[in-house]
Amino acid sequence: MNLNSNSYVLGFVVAVCIGTSLTLALTANALKETQAAAAEFDRKKNVMIAAGLCTASDERSREELEQLYKDRVSEFVIDTESGKPDAEMKPADADGKRYRVVATTKGDGGAVEAYVLPISGRGLWSTLRGYLALDGDKNHVRGITFYEHKETPGLGGEVDNPSWQAQWKGKTVLDEDGKLISITVKKGQVNPAVALEKAHAVDGLAGATITAKGVQTFVKADLQAFSKYLYE
Repeated sequence: MNLNSNSYVLGFVVAVCIGTSLTLALTANALKETQAAAAEFDRKKNVMIAAGLCTASDERSREELEQLYKDRVSEFVIDTESGKPDAEMKPADADGKRYRVVATTKGDGGAVEAYVLPISGRGLWSTLRGYLALDGDKNHVRGITFYEHKETPGLGGEVDNPSWQAQWKGKTVLDEDGKLISITVKKGQVNPAVALEKAHAVDGLAGATITAKGVQTFVKADLQAFSKYLYE
């Protein structure tokens, strides 16, 4: 066999490519379930982060956090047109438009402590997906978090910054008359001397005006989508 012939070299290259492709395909398939489980755990953890049940840097084991979710969180489907839960539909079957999944957390006495709503919409480069949690009064923000986006690190990616997310806590989504007005992401910093800003606004994201505007827009739209469930 002539190891220097063109046919041998070509055959060797083809064999290596096929072998590598098969190895990668088999590995990806073997890891598919593991990756899906990890993604689902990350989603559940973000529900709990928004609700204040844990933090992003929580040192508890995955098993402990999974149990915490099982003990404290309930997820169910809401028909946004009627505002009523659909007991027959499973969360996995919700279309994300008319039928949307909401989560609630309850304390030891059984009272709802938080309503955790899915939020999503366009930023600058990507669709952001996360959760906004309201206190049991359905007015005060309990927390906000994002588990998926491709915004620019240091700019739009600052939606992940715990300091920025902390500004949302305690803000109110209803005005004094009980009308839904949501939260404004201000261009610049909130002026605490202005009552409307102090109650309903958070600082903007420096150098990320489009991302900030997108967050403001889709948070309000998602709150409005759940308005019949929350307020009627």
